[in-house]
Amino acid sequence: MLDIKKLRNAYNVIHRISQNRHPFAEEALSLETVQSAQVQEALADAAEAIAVYGKIMNLVSQSTSFKVAPKTPKPVKSSFVVEQNDLSRLQPMIEATNITKLVKYINDTFADKEMHNLTTVELGRWLENTGYLQLPEDGRNKIPTEKGSALGIVTEKRVRQATGESYYINFYPQAAQQFIFDNLPAVAEFLTKEKEEKFADA
Repeated sequence: MLDIKKLRNAYNVIHRISQNRHPFAEEALSLETVQSAQVQEALADAAEAIAVYGKIMNLVSQSTSFKVAPKTPKPVKSSFVVEQNDLSRLQPMIEATNITKLVKYINDTFADKEMHNLTTVELGRWLENTGYLQLPEDGRNKIPTEKGSALGIVTEKRVRQATGESYYINFYPQAAQQFIFDNLPAVAEFLTKEKEEKFADA
């Protein structure tokens, strides 16, 4: 049976990548993004959906090797967490950086196969929840609020060459990076609370 939620997510990911767009944020697409666990999972779900559909519609004969691969159970990862005494391991980058590079640096520093990695979407939600980012009227890209601008977050306008569509990307200077590093325990607590509320509503 096709899982509609998985299929919808897989479609969104593939559609955005086909337009050279980041599938989860309004940022430039990179090889790192394509190789991320989130994208690879969505592609695997899409492959499974195509296989299931092919069998249902009798598009594939029994003599072919086209089969639905059995799913390997995913290991249950612990929530993202950073202890206060570990924060000294993080040092702000000299140049202002975007949220993708910032999150990669955080994950690389606290690399743990048994722990859920922080994502750009999650950090963006926390920054929005705490009043540093906001969605403008067009609802496409988060931009800094007055509070975020005071922290030093700056926004640059970019244009996608393929479509001519404009978008905005935020850059975080040293002060903003340090603020995020100092508040990673609060970010982890926010995500844990989100997860608990999601399970409570399920």
